[in-house]
Order: sequence, then structure tokens, then C-alpha cells
Amino acid sequence: MAKKKGKRDETFTFPEFDEGEYRVKEKRDSKIAIFAIFYAVAIATVSYSIVRMTDFDNIAFYLGFIAPYGLYQLLKMFGELKIVDVSEFERKNWFGPIFMSFIAWLGLFILLSNPPFNDIAKPQFQGVEVYAEVNGEWNSTNEIGNNDPFVLVILVRDNQEVDSVYLSGSKDGNGFISNGMLTKTESNNGYSIKSEDSYYYFFENGLDSAAYSFTFTATDSEGNKNTKTSSLVIS
Repeated sequence: MAKKKGKRDETFTFPEFDEGEYRVKEKRDSKIAIFAIFYAVAIATVSYSIVRMTDFDNIAFYLGFIAPYGLYQLLKMFGELKIVDVSEFERKNWFGPIFMSFIAWLGLFILLSNPPFNDIAKPQFQGVEVYAEVNGEWNSTNEIGNNDPFVLVILVRDNQEVDSVYLSGSKDGNGFISNGMLTKTESNNGYSIKSEDSYYYFFENGLDSAAYSFTFTATDSEGNKNTKTSSLVIS
């Protein structure tokens, strides 16, 4: 029997490369990418100014997160004005410049929000200790007796510099200390306090037996404030 001739497979041919069209698209994409970067710089500068000159830090973050929608609207407007051709843009084409702009804003805003440009971080408290003198030596302790002299110590750190730490205290709900200034610990202090980032308040005459509550308020060189509350029972 004669063999049937099979159908010849059609040969695939690559479409002809249109160099002119390629150059037009590359030029368009480059213009949009450059504009997205400058747009991010502008938004980051505005965000930095809001944080630097006002107390509305949250607005700066919200601005950065809604800014990509503003870029989308601007590019659409540029398309209508024939400044840049976005008529053939699909979803994937929009994602590139919008994501690039957001990442650029985030990086610049983080850079501008930290030293040496700015410091928006509050001072951080890392622990409260009590030091008392026993047998002529000062050591950390958990037990303080009635009217025994002691030192109240708190560890405070900041991105740049802590400006001041103040203490307010109450006894059984009634205030007895208001804005008592703490002293920064020096390397060779007389209380055997090891950390140089500590601040202390010396109760020379001790306190009566009662339950006490203390509120620490720390302010850094940029005016950022933070508070911490700690309790102490004098036996």
C-alpha cells in the first residue's frame, strides 16, 4: 500500500523587528521612569517637611502611600496632553513606574528621617534599676527598706542625643515629685552604675514604706519625647 503523505508543518517565522517602534517605546519608558523618580523626590521632600515642621507625622506616611495613585493620574493627564504616549499601556506597564516611585519615596524618606538630616525617633527606655548601699558598696537590688537611701536608675538611648530626663512620682496615688531632673551617669560614678546611657535620681533620705509610681519623661535634641512608668514598693 502506498504511504499517505503527511501534512508539512508550517515553519515559524519571527516577526520583523521594527527598530523605529522599539526606539519610540524605549524613549517613552525612559521619560516615564525619570519622571517617576523626580516625582518620588518631590513627595519625599514634602513628607520630610511635614515631619520636620509639624507634629502631623502620620500625614507624611499617608501621603507616601497614596502618592502612587497621584502618579497614575498625572501620567494619564500627560497622555491626554500628548506629553507622553500611554495609550498602549497595560496593567504591567503601569506597575513599573508606580512601584519604582514608591520604593524611591520610601528610601529617600527613610534617609531624610534619620541623622544627620533629621531624627523623628523617640528616645527609648530599656530598663529601670534600683541601687542601694550595703556594707559600704553600691549594688543593684530588688529590696529597699524604709528611709534607706537609694538611687533610681533608668537606661535611655536615642538615635542622636538625649537632651534631658525628668521624673515625676506619686505615693499611694498622691504626687510628691514633679519634674525632678535626672543626672546622666558618668563612667566613674560613685554608685557602681555600669551603663553610660543611664540616668539616675538619688533619694538621699530614702522613702517611707508605701507603694510608689514613677513616670520618666525623656526628650532628645530634636524635641522628641517619650514616657515610661515604673512602680516600686518600699518595705
